[in-house]
Amino acid sequence: LIGGVLVSLICLWQMDLKALIAYSSVAHMGIVLSGLMTMTYWGLNGSYTLMIAHGLCSSGLFCLANISYERMGSRSLLINKGMLNFMPSLSLWWFLLCSG
Repeated sequence: LIGGVLVSLICLWQMDLKALIAYSSVAHMGIVLSGLMTMTYWGLNGSYTLMIAHGLCSSGLFCLANISYERMGSRSLLINKGMLNFMPSLSLWWFLLCSG
């Protein structure tokens, strides 16, 4: 649990889009591990659900990161500001996959 929180704090300072997604994946797996270590019904079910959701959402986020890299030419979050105006439909998918 502490590792998941520490990696989440590292995510706050990331400027590279793929690194941000990768670090958030590590944070999710830390939460999965803490759920598995409880060895309770709710902990195991929650961990299993989070693993499935993480697999779907992370692969989708990496796909969207590649699409935005191909269109914008950069993975930097500072350079890619204002993508909502440039790619509104892609922004909807970002929101849906990030909220999952």
